[in-house]
Amino acid sequence: MKYKYILGIQCFATMDSGACIIRYKYNSTKYEYIAISEERLIRKKYPYTFPIHSIKYCMDYFKIKSLDKVNLLVSDIIRENTWRRSGPSYNVKEFDYIKEKLKIENKKIIQINHHLAHAASAYYTSGFKDSAILIVDGNGTDLETNSFFYGNKSNIKLIDKYKARGIGAVYNYITSKCLNLGKGGEGKTMGLAPYGKKGKKIIDFSKVVLNGIETDYSSIMKRMPFTDIISFNKKINISQSVLKLPKRKIGENITNKYWSKIAYDLQEEAERCLVHLGKEIYKETKSRNICIAGGVALNSVANQKIFDKTNFKDIFVYPACSDAGVPFGFAIWGLYNHPNTIKIKPKIKKLNNAYTGKKYNTEYIEKFLNKYKIKFSKLNLYKIAKKISEGKIIAWFQGGSEYGPRALGNRSILADSRNPKMQDIINIRIKHRESYRPFAPAVLEEDYKKFFLLKNPSPFMLLVAKVKNKKKLPAITHVDGTARVQTVSRKQNKIFYNLIKEFKSITGIGCVLNTSFNDNGEPIVETPEDAFLTFLSTDMDYLVLGNRVIDAKKLDRSIGKKISREREKNIKKNEKNAMKILTSGYNRHEKNKYFIQKSKDAVWNALEKPVVDLKNKINYWIKDNKKILIYGTYDHTKFIINNIKEFNKLNIIGFVPYKIYNEEFNSKKKILLPFKEYKKIEKHLNNFEILISSYEFSYDIERYLNKKFSKIKNFKIYTGYSRSILNYFDTKKRI
Repeated sequence: MKYKYILGIQCFATMDSGACIIRYKYNSTKYEYIAISEERLIRKKYPYTFPIHSIKYCMDYFKIKSLDKVNLLVSDIIRENTWRRSGPSYNVKEFDYIKEKLKIENKKIIQINHHLAHAASAYYTSGFKDSAILIVDGNGTDLETNSFFYGNKSNIKLIDKYKARGIGAVYNYITSKCLNLGKGGEGKTMGLAPYGKKGKKIIDFSKVVLNGIETDYSSIMKRMPFTDIISFNKKINISQSVLKLPKRKIGENITNKYWSKIAYDLQEEAERCLVHLGKEIYKETKSRNICIAGGVALNSVANQKIFDKTNFKDIFVYPACSDAGVPFGFAIWGLYNHPNTIKIKPKIKKLNNAYTGKKYNTEYIEKFLNKYKIKFSKLNLYKIAKKISEGKIIAWFQGGSEYGPRALGNRSILADSRNPKMQDIINIRIKHRESYRPFAPAVLEEDYKKFFLLKNPSPFMLLVAKVKNKKKLPAITHVDGTARVQTVSRKQNKIFYNLIKEFKSITGIGCVLNTSFNDNGEPIVETPEDAFLTFLSTDMDYLVLGNRVIDAKKLDRSIGKKISREREKNIKKNEKNAMKILTSGYNRHEKNKYFIQKSKDAVWNALEKPVVDLKNKINYWIKDNKKILIYGTYDHTKFIINNIKEFNKLNIIGFVPYKIYNEEFNSKKKILLPFKEYKKIEKHLNNFEILISSYEFSYDIERYLNKKFSKIKNFKIYTGYSRSILNYFDTKKRI
């Protein structure tokens, strides 16, 4: 029987753009897959581009010549359940236009919730027969931030979800806007946190309410979204923070007491929040296993705290747990759940490794080396291990690349874990990054309990443990005495395991320093060409490409420019070919017209849609003579009364104030409204509908009403992509 193929890609322009293809047979339970992030192929970190290269990379791997061979494309819903412009107020990107021109039938496209994709990626690779599945993210479909799922056999069931505010958004905001660590800097904050000392808090999280799945950070942050086309094009920003936080100047020492204390406070709160969520999902599922995914799951310190402080006996964190891994989540969900895919669902298999990229064989490597007359020798593992023990730094390239942000022994930089100066040497000589950032240990699986206080193996470097003897392993021990551990088994990665085994035979220590093979600001290397160019641009001693070794001292460094030009030429050529294969009717003139029209639509969706929707609803209520109860905030309701003419014709029976009086968390001003006020929704009231009169707390109110008064219709003015009516006139005037 012929193979079938499922393609997974994101439906909007994300910094983690990428693709995955799963190949399977209808009557078989076996499947195989390939997955890659776009940044690896175009050599640009956080690209926000359509994954044109990634799709072609995956198709080439399976020798698929056209998208006609793809049986199913699975993607996500961002704000609206539509394939085109799922975020209707977002900035218009080429990504959107390419989707219009993609050569695939609409009937083959299916969209699922973003968090469900995260859940599928983790659960279907966990090996668990049943599991709690915790997803904690910046935001997903319709601003979802926290989701509880339960996995049983091959089924994933949604238990509950919370929207619009979460620890992911808080962590991102303080990292980027206060600590000024830039895009994707959350890992830096986690590394900085131990430098902060206990004492009086700089950020007060005491007013944060954690209740079940709800993580109400309204005392810290405004509700999402924080960006749209107006903020992007017109620079009219959306207010994000409730607190007035300072901003660190570039160049200012981030490890001083003040900034490191902010990082400490933030990390402590993240741990408190995640432990709380872990306890709550345990109450809901009673499972002894937990799977974790979502961008916040990259916080390996918090992952370990969840495991240590809850009743779970086993934990699985998907290696590409951020949005980089959702293309696989889409594809694997399709395999297990779409009725037109596999006949017999596969058993839940435990993921052995994270190597989802294609392999570059010896023939390919030698052809590249010979082309540029690069001298090499044959790999001898003992000799490389000896070099590591002597303080040499090794660029290590093997097999297929890792999926996600962690180097796990195929695209790694390796060094001696025993050398107390090695952390500084690598940060300065090679990674060109902040000195406070730690490096991870790669330890033989049979030896991890000798060196680390860790209950379970940690093959994907997503758990943190105390180092038992810091003096033995100073290069991988962080300032707080911990390490982000990778355990390595022979089954997981034979050649990497054998190298560490050789290092152990020389030193008595079955553990090496392992960090990602890239320079600061650069994606992890994908090809032998990438590896060689990064090797040239840094101060490493040896490059191992498969079973070939290059000595830095014997290099002609002048060839770097030629290889770099050739790589750039190949990237452009590959893109041209990919566009030809994947799209039809791409036209730059038409694209410009598309941008103009969709940009106008986006401004309307952000600004005008709430006003128009509210007026339409009011006219419907007036015509139908509906009784209306308002549930919301004083200032928002007063603004509507004063500015929406039709509002005064409504048959309003009363007003119920939300627990926060006004849109601003700290404003307790009670504004006089011209109708009866109730402290709560009275039981004697009947035959009415509810108007949710709040922007800031609309999701919280909607959640409460749907749980407590599900039979009463309610109307929420706002979507997950619109702006508040309170700023309507000012914003309109400015644009």
